Amino acid sequence: MTAQRPHRSDYTPSPALPRGQGVDGAIALYAAGDIEGALAIVVAMVDADPDWTEGYRTAGELLWQCGTPDAFADWLSHAVRRNMGKADVAVTCLRMLSDAGFHSVVEDVLPVVRSWAGDHLFFTMLAAVAASERGDIERADALFARAGEQGGTLALPHVSHLIKYGRAGQAADLAEQYVEAHPNNQTGWGLLGTAWRIMGHPRHEWLVDRPGLVRCIDMDVEPEALTALAARLRTLHVARTHPFDMSLRGGTQTAGKILERQEPELTSLRLGFFSALYRYVAGLPPEDMRHPLLGRRRGTVTLSDSWSVRLLDGGYHVSHIHPVGSLSAAFYAVLPPPCESNPHAGWLTIGAPPVDLNTGLPPLRMIEPKLGRLVLFPSYMWHGTLPFPQGERITVAFDTLLSPDD
Repeated sequence: MTAQRPHRSDYTPSPALPRGQGVDGAIALYAAGDIEGALAIVVAMVDADPDWTEGYRTAGELLWQCGTPDAFADWLSHAVRRNMGKADVAVTCLRMLSDAGFHSVVEDVLPVVRSWAGDHLFFTMLAAVAASERGDIERADALFARAGEQGGTLALPHVSHLIKYGRAGQAADLAEQYVEAHPNNQTGWGLLGTAWRIMGHPRHEWLVDRPGLVRCIDMDVEPEALTALAARLRTLHVARTHPFDMSLRGGTQTAGKILERQEPELTSLRLGFFSALYRYVAGLPPEDMRHPLLGRRRGTVTLSDSWSVRLLDGGYHVSHIHPVGSLSAAFYAVLPPPCESNPHAGWLTIGAPPVDLNTGLPPLRMIEPKLGRLVLFPSYMWHGTLPFPQGERITVAFDTLLSPDD
């Protein structure tokens, strides 16, 4: 459950939600693994207060965690229909449906919303994304053009659409405009780099393929400390499945910013991470004010988010980018046994765009996971994990900012 987290997850009910003991009870039940109990509380609270917009997101996330994606889609679509005139509720529910890939449901519900809300940019963009995902290129082009007329000319879904259907030059032009207006958005830079790579543009190497941008630091962690860390992390993995809008498949993700927790296993790890981070920053290429990473100040490193992922048999990460931050990292606490038939099973891939962009581009680099290894890389770089056949893989991941005003 989450109060807000558009770029990753904070998969727990937030104590900041202003609903008193009801929320506190839902938090306690979720932490104890009683997801159905937490869901019942939140749904009852939404029924009692239909204007509680964040409750719809929280209930949707819990429905997903119950392993009922169809119920997730049905509940959200019905929430839109029974709350006609409430734009905040419609936007929240439609965004979740789109993020979870229920594009046909979005298309079914949109006419109902437009009947009272009008033809606004957000709805046009959702319809354009749905058409693109279904392969209706002509309709998607028309909708993206309409979105441009409505003020959505600098839209990352449009950039993705252009890349997906073989128009890298147009994608690069639009993405360059986007990063000019939003220089700290990592997804914009990642898509621009992808378009440049398809075109064979020399600026792809300037952006991505530079010595020192990706670095492995093997931390000096005793086996006993790793064992204790793994045991602690397992207690925090109370979810039953992956978040609906995140990269992992076949596993779970922890709640909140775990490196802000005070358990000794995590405080010790945090100190080690900061030492490694300053070593990484000291080894970066020279300052370049045009570059999204090398142009940032290097005096202060701040952790902006942190979490753990636990993957089990067949688990993996689809290739993705972290939109907010400077640097991202993965630390390996538990690894599955080696796979004799596929020596690269479970390896980290860097630079391969997600399959749904249809680029066919391979990774720029593949990194072998090792216990105690910390991998650091710019947040705008595509990264994913190859599936492994069996076993358990636990990582600690985090995002950082290189300056306090990013």
